[in-house]
Amino acid sequence: MTDQHPVLSPKDIPSIAVGSMNDTHHEEVALVNALGALLQQAAEGNGDIPAITAALDEWIAHTEAHFARENKLMQEYGFPPFAVHAQEHSSALEGLHEIQRRWKEDQDVEQLAGYVFNSWPQWFQMHVNSMDNVTAQFLSNFID
Repeated sequence: MTDQHPVLSPKDIPSIAVGSMNDTHHEEVALVNALGALLQQAAEGNGDIPAITAALDEWIAHTEAHFARENKLMQEYGFPPFAVHAQEHSSALEGLHEIQRRWKEDQDVEQLAGYVFNSWPQWFQMHVNSMDNVTAQFLSNFID
């Protein structure tokens, strides 16, 4: 990764059939990269705990809205495997909320960085390549 994109480069985000979903994914990656940059600074001894907390909170709020929009679209247009995709969103949010809770308890930069730099990018790329890709193909029959 680069200094500008410490976690995930925008070019590494799989493109799917619905433009608004792609836009949301790019927004999310920008938020995660901003958090990643703050975590790198903290690892180098220049930590700004309030800024990390604010970036984490902003990312989680964005993800909650992101998943709520997708869930609403899937329900509205009768996406057959809605329950499976919505459950994946629910599980991912549970994990994010747990990371957020632990961060607020102990401000462990290394633990948060492990999730942001390792666990999340793998999950995100897999989720976009699989569930979001299939969902977007279906939704593209109804929306752009």
